[in-house]
Amino acid sequence: STTTADFLTGIHFNKDGTKMFTLYQCNSEDSDNCYVNEYNLSTPFDISTKSYAGDDERCELDHGLDSQNRLADLEFSSDGMKLFTVHGDHVGDDADDDNIYRFDLTSPFDISTCTFNHKTTNLDSDTFQDGSNAGDFIEKDPSGRNKNRAQGFEINEDGTKVFVVMMGAGTQNNRLLEYQLSTPYDLTTMTLITNAGINLTDLPTTNVMSIRFSANGKRLFGVDHNTHKVYQISLGSAYDTSSYTLDGIVNINSLTSDSVAEIRAISFNTNGLKLYIGNDRDDGTDNRIYEFDLVCPFNIITGKCPSITENSDRTGMAEAQ
Repeated sequence: STTTADFLTGIHFNKDGTKMFTLYQCNSEDSDNCYVNEYNLSTPFDISTKSYAGDDERCELDHGLDSQNRLADLEFSSDGMKLFTVHGDHVGDDADDDNIYRFDLTSPFDISTCTFNHKTTNLDSDTFQDGSNAGDFIEKDPSGRNKNRAQGFEINEDGTKVFVVMMGAGTQNNRLLEYQLSTPYDLTTMTLITNAGINLTDLPTTNVMSIRFSANGKRLFGVDHNTHKVYQISLGSAYDTSSYTLDGIVNINSLTSDSVAEIRAISFNTNGLKLYIGNDRDDGTDNRIYEFDLVCPFNIITGKCPSITENSDRTGMAEAQ
């Protein structure tokens, strides 16, 4: 199934799949499209049954953002009371200022009540960039496109870890950095974990954007904007990038008759049997969200399904047959 959007950079669902949220990237000169939209789904997690909740139900992100350009990825706290997005840029006045922003809600997943709470310290600083397993930031061209920028992020289930995708030095310095939060969901308490992180260029990737974890935190998925591919990585321990294995790569164009050329967003339903990929309008078509059914939870690679005893969803499926 597909659904049109405006300039899509993030997708998220509430726990029961009756609401879908889409993040819109702000224009550099006009913040009128700087918001998160809400859609009601009459059938949970079925995007073909969507209906727009209305402009009054939006979260207007420009109320609190220092910079209203290049917003990417969308995340909520596990209780739905906090909303997060990331700003990353590589040119102009904001080229050296990347931040994750937190907005608070008065009731779970009611984004119309969002208010800005706080943001991270500048992620481009050496303290947040250098010294981890992912490698240090490489700045090839101080004057322009090769500056560092945040393009995706994810927060673990209890809010004690943040994972950020950084793009720098063209396609030669793609990294995933892992951070600790000493106070859950408090971005001001964030510190770099030096014995973790992934040099994404080694996988190889060229332009990773949105990322998502499996429900148990042992698998990580990312979309590559340039190559139209989705990466699946298995971790040695849940939400710990110090040990990992690349399971495989899938080209989204092999799964749909459409030409999907500008993917920026990824999401799953709660049990991991549905995958959602967002494609933006840079490819000359309407921005769309593509919904895919998976054979087993949180797996897109042939031969990598978890054992039946390992996964409760698959256990239920087996018993019902």
